[in-house]
Amino acid sequence: MIFRFVLFLIVLYLVIRFVMRFLLPVMKLTSMTHSHMKDMRNKMNEMQQRQHTPPKRVDGDYIDYEEVK
Repeated sequence: MIFRFVLFLIVLYLVIRFVMRFLLPVMKLTSMTHSHMKDMRNKMNEMQQRQHTPPKRVDGDYIDYEEVK
C-alpha cells in the first residue's frame, strides 16, 4: 500500500515537472507568436489602406498644367 502511494507521488511529480518545464513554455511561445502575427497582419492591413486611399486635396492647391498644342 505504501509502495503504491510513493509510486503515485513520484509519477505525479514527474508529470507536474514535465508540464512546468515543457508544456507551459511551449504554450507561452505559441501565444506570443500568435499575438505577433496578429499585430503584423493589422499593420499590413493598415499600410494597404493607406496606399489605397487617395491623398486629400486641400483647397487652394495649385496644379500647373501645360498647354497641349
